[in-house]
Order: sequence, then structure tokens, then C-alpha cells
Amino acid sequence: MKASRVAVIGGGIGGLTAAGLLAKEGHAVTLFEGGPSLGGKAQAVTVEGLTLDTGPTLLTLPALVRGTFEQLDALDLLPPFTELEPQCTYHFADGCGFTAYKDLERMADSAAELRPVERKGVRSFYAEAAAIWRAAGEPYLEAPFEGMAGFMARVARRGIGAMLAGLKLDTLHALAAKHFQTHHLRQYVGRFATYAGGSPYASSAAFALIPHIEHAYGVHHVRGGMGALVEALGRAARRLGVTVHLDTRARFERVAGGYRVEPVAEVFDSVVVNADPLAALRRESEPLSLSGFVLLLEVEGRTAVPHHAVMFGGDYRKEFDALFAGQLAADPTVYVCNPSATDSGMAPPGRTGLFVMVNAPAMPVEEGRAEQARREWESDAARVREQMFEKLLRHYPALKGRVRVVGQRSPVDLAARGAPGGSIYGFLPHGRFGPFRRPRIRGGTPGLFFAGGGTHPGGGVPLVMLSGRFAAQLASAHLREVA
Repeated sequence: MKASRVAVIGGGIGGLTAAGLLAKEGHAVTLFEGGPSLGGKAQAVTVEGLTLDTGPTLLTLPALVRGTFEQLDALDLLPPFTELEPQCTYHFADGCGFTAYKDLERMADSAAELRPVERKGVRSFYAEAAAIWRAAGEPYLEAPFEGMAGFMARVARRGIGAMLAGLKLDTLHALAAKHFQTHHLRQYVGRFATYAGGSPYASSAAFALIPHIEHAYGVHHVRGGMGALVEALGRAARRLGVTVHLDTRARFERVAGGYRVEPVAEVFDSVVVNADPLAALRRESEPLSLSGFVLLLEVEGRTAVPHHAVMFGGDYRKEFDALFAGQLAADPTVYVCNPSATDSGMAPPGRTGLFVMVNAPAMPVEEGRAEQARREWESDAARVREQMFEKLLRHYPALKGRVRVVGQRSPVDLAARGAPGGSIYGFLPHGRFGPFRRPRIRGGTPGLFFAGGGTHPGGGVPLVMLSGRFAAQLASAHLREVA
């Protein structure tokens, strides 16, 4: 094939994946990253010897990640993974607890401590989640989504039962209520809607494929954190010949013969944009998915906090009603990650680093309202920090007097890095057909493609990687056609 010139704008995981795969095919690939480092939202920081991720903190679908590195001829660069068991500890407002395991019987035992009937609920829920994965999840991830006709053809190959199952899907909360009698386990299931920045009361039951994936394929920690995975991807791309420009905010326009990319003022045959696509598609007025507020903490000594823990608020529906009304929750759910519980190299001896996060509403994107929202976060941040500390110390009182803040990230910081309104995933996939309205990888003009969490198939490290693979696949096909 004739070598073509490809510009990749944005050096997140999706952009790095697409760039490396296109370079491997022999194309001349130039990647432009507006910030000082690669990784997009998957950033890591090191503070006085503590290493903490500031974006995604867990890995699923490890075979997809390994397969991507294999395609990049970079298995030698891939950091090792550690599978977590248990996967996550859950604390509820009434003092009850639940532990999620990959081992379904151990999970059922934990659920039965809440109420014996929930043992049956765990088994029936995960059976239906597996059916949803086979009927909708696998065909959704099998190929770039180019329309319902192609998707339904892939579903049809799984039988009429798969098609009928898809038509019957309600909300994720309704699915949880079908299988579980306690609010505890309904909250547990509902949490997975937040993996796409949505509410369980408005997101499709199709998102039950996420807990299925965690059960079937495990929850994993990347040795050294997600920052180590990004570093490996960057090395793989450069080794394949990708030219990388950091601190370079690139713009592109369609011209005769391809796309002119500034500031280099050169013409490329194709462009892959690893950034939220809503503005480029003139869909910036659509509702946005949730943002988040993160604290990075240093703890004196080691701690009994598990690798992943969630501390739920008392009224989950009220919490999401507030968030999607543009307000902070009065009693927010708090997520905490303690990577050194598994990976001692993430913290020096005698110290622990914690990543602590709550959901937050996305900010307005209109400039006047956005500026007001940025100013409000100056005072809101202090209040949210107090809420997070109160809940963290209530459930882990041994931390009292041993914790100090070494960093924080707010929706303002995410917005400064290009996320619309600070939204983590951009597009909000609410409604039965929400996932199918997600911006597609193929752009509106020939040779333009998107990659990242804002496009198909969605957020999370493996799916963003898959979007990069799909973008490279479509770009390569386009370049063959015009060669």
C-alpha cells in the first residue's frame, strides 16, 4: 500500500493506539498532544515518592489490552497485571457491607449476609447480565458502529432470542429491582451506570454487561498504575515511527487533497481526532455525562483500606436527581482506591497513597455560565472535601490524624484539558437506545475519524483502546480507497 500521511490529534490511549497501528502499516504518522504529557485523562502523578493515577484506576478485558500490544509488536513493553480478588468492598449508609468477588459463590455468600434471598438474586442477575453480554455487548464491540442495520445483523447471528432480549431491556435500576430485594444490591448494580457517566434510573439495562465483564474477565491492577500503561503505549508508538509533538494544540481544516493541520501548516491524507467529538459534530448542546472531583491523599503508615472501596450515600435516587439538575449531592457516594494494597511500589515504605472520588455534575459549556461555574468551584471544592473526609473517616476511623491532601482534580481541571464542561465521557447515553446515539468513529467528511471515550464504543481503558483500533481500521480502509 502507498504510504500516506496521517495526523493524530490528541495523545490519549485511543490516539496512541490508532497512531501506532497506522504507523505499523507503513503510514507516516504525526501525533499532536496539547498537553505536556501523553495519556489524555489517564494521567498519573508522583508526589514525594507516592504514585497515584488521576484518571482510570482499574483495568478490565485484559485480553483486549494484551491483544492491542501484540498488534503493536510491543508485548515486551506491556506492564504486568495483577488480578484482584476481592474486587471491591461496598459500605452502605446503614452500616451494612457487601464484597464483590470474581468467584460468584463467594459473592452470593456476601449478598446472603444482607438477606438470604439475595443469594438467589446474585445468581439470577449475573445469568441475565451474561445473556445481555452475548446478545448486545459482544456485537456492539465486534465492529465499528456504523448504524443499526449492521449492528442488528451481528445480533441476528446470535439467534432470535438475542434480538427479543434486546427489545425488552428497561433501565439498569429496573433490572436490579427485578433481581434484588434490598436497596443495598440495587445500589451496587446501579453504580455501573456511572462507568459511562450516567444515572442508573435513566441508563439502559445493557450496562449490566459491565458487572458481567468484571465477573467473567476479572478486575486488574496494572503494575505501576495506568501511567505505566500509557508510558508503554507511548514507547510502542514511537518505536513504530510515530512522530510526537507535545505542548502542541493542533487544529485542522478540510482542504483539497486532505486536511491542513496547524500549527505545522502541512496537509495530511487523513486525521484521527482523539478528543471529545461533540463540538466537531455540532452536538455540543446535548446533555453531558457526569464529571468528578478527586482528592489525592497521603497516609502516614500502611492502612487497611482495600484496593477498591465504595461508600454509598443514603438515597441513591436523590443523589442522581441532584447531579443531573446541575447540583452537588448532599450525601455523595465516595469511591476510594488504595493501589499500594496490591502494588507496594506505588508508595514508599511507611506511607500510603489514596485516590478518592465523588461524582459531580458537568459544568455548562456556554462561556458566561461556564465562567460562573468555575468561580463557584472555588468554594464548592472545600465543601466537597469535607464530605469526602467525613465519609472516609467514618468507615475507616484509623485514618484520623494520618491523612494530608497532596493534590486534587475538579471539573474545572478536566475542562481545562478539553473535556466539555469537565464531563469525563462527554456524550450522555441515557435512554433505551442511548448507546446507539453515541458519536461514531467515522467523521462527517472523508478521511476524518474519532477515537476516545466520547465515541464508540465508550469509556474505560480497554474500550478506548478498541476505539483506537477501530479508528485505525477505518482510516486504513479509507487510505486504500484513495491511494
